[in-house]
Amino acid sequence: MIKNLILVGTLAAAASAQSPLTTLFTGNTSLAAGATAYVDLVVNVPITISQIDVNSTAAATTAGTLEVRTCPTTYVGNDTNAGAWTLVGTTAVVAAGPGQPTIGLLAPFTLAPGNYGLAVTHIGIGPLYNAGTGTATPGSGTNQTYSTTELTLLAGATAGGAPGTAICCTPRVFNCNIHYTIAGSGTLATRTSYGSGCYSRAASFYENFATSAAFDLANTAISMLPNGSGYVVLPGITSYVAPTAAATPLTLTDDSETTVTLAAPFPHAGGATPTLVVCSNGFVSVATGNGTSFTPDATALLGAAQTSWRNWHDYNPAAAGSGQVKFEQVGGIAYITWDGVYDFGGTSAANANTFQFQFDTATGAVHFVFQTMSTLGNARLVGYSPGGPSANPGNTDLSTAVPATFTLTSNDVAPLTLAASARPLVGTTISLDTTNVTGSNIGVSFLSAVQVAAPGIDLGIIGAPGCAALIDVNVGFGSVIGNVLGLSLSAPFAIPATAPLGFQVYAQSIWLDATQNAFGLLSSNGVALTLGNL
Repeated sequence: MIKNLILVGTLAAAASAQSPLTTLFTGNTSLAAGATAYVDLVVNVPITISQIDVNSTAAATTAGTLEVRTCPTTYVGNDTNAGAWTLVGTTAVVAAGPGQPTIGLLAPFTLAPGNYGLAVTHIGIGPLYNAGTGTATPGSGTNQTYSTTELTLLAGATAGGAPGTAICCTPRVFNCNIHYTIAGSGTLATRTSYGSGCYSRAASFYENFATSAAFDLANTAISMLPNGSGYVVLPGITSYVAPTAAATPLTLTDDSETTVTLAAPFPHAGGATPTLVVCSNGFVSVATGNGTSFTPDATALLGAAQTSWRNWHDYNPAAAGSGQVKFEQVGGIAYITWDGVYDFGGTSAANANTFQFQFDTATGAVHFVFQTMSTLGNARLVGYSPGGPSANPGNTDLSTAVPATFTLTSNDVAPLTLAASARPLVGTTISLDTTNVTGSNIGVSFLSAVQVAAPGIDLGIIGAPGCAALIDVNVGFGSVIGNVLGLSLSAPFAIPATAPLGFQVYAQSIWLDATQNAFGLLSSNGVALTLGNL
């Protein structure tokens, strides 16, 4: 049947390389001349690299040299093993100045498909690069992976000298352009996701205010009410309760935390806790492990080890003249109040912040109640996330979203997702793999000759709102998939060796689950497949 599908038409065209692969040129940290930047490369097709541009601390017109080396598989563990590296290029350069590409023209060298470590040593000029947002694992952070169809770069680390010198700094993002062409002749086989599946449901929320002056929640309140599967977030249903004389001032200093004991365990998405951990910088956690950082950061919120609620900012209750953080329990409600607490560096009442978290130990409800807030000091972040890695729901304008209410799930729910196991090379068999299915059910993985461009046709017209048709199922065929009856979630796609190069096929999965919407259907993203021999 796939032969008939291929005969629908031929869109033969040689694929061109998406060169250059570019990372960043906004470097915020650096090393001296002689340092090396490390990244890993994942090469999908044979490529010939002819130029690498770098970002340098050196003033414009400063002369220098770049030495480019590769090693098998990865730089990790090979930084101190000079013998693992092969010098593949050396070029004289003239610095363009910080933030500008310093052009490094190389004698072209070819990399076959595979995984490599790449080391670029800067001689006579210092490298300028970015701090990574992840871990020492290459590509682990939100700013550490960069891809074209042919090539993926996983950042990264730096060292003060050439390979053989131990890495000093990680994670780091090498600022570069890598220019290349596809080696050999033929048509590049590609697999490209488009559109989105349904449904994506978040367990977290946040609003990140870049400056304290941008904070617009003073004298408002937000309530989080448990609904059995997460929370409903809505305009505050409680008011500020001023601490009484019986309230306990917490012994918090700058960037510190302490633990308070509750009269009854507080139920939350991850269980129940008899204590709460209060950080001076505006957040409350169910246990220790979230640290005491004074810098609001959405990635840190979403990756925090423990469930937390935050009005995150750099406060200092130990500042001269500052109010204190106070704890009080009345009628089953635990009140934690920043009672006129100063911003770090604050010296007057203009720096005072008054807000309160209210924890209802009977219901598990949480209320954020804001009073007068300073417009000074560093940035602010208001939000909540359950413990452990959480998906990023994006920045939410709470002053707009909360009046309309929104819901959170206990755990993140990823949308139905379709991916091709490999690039669609003629003469091979790949699989179309469906993930993030719900329940024990069946579905269909479709191949079609006709694409419906993203965002697709909204299937709300049949009772599946938020799901989309991204292919024409009338011009193709489907394979039954499932996680019951011995079925598989992978559908094989055998590509004949005689298939026309450049022909495009489109794939999408549907999943049948009566609990998801009125029609009982989920749809995946689409995958565009271009058949090729490279």
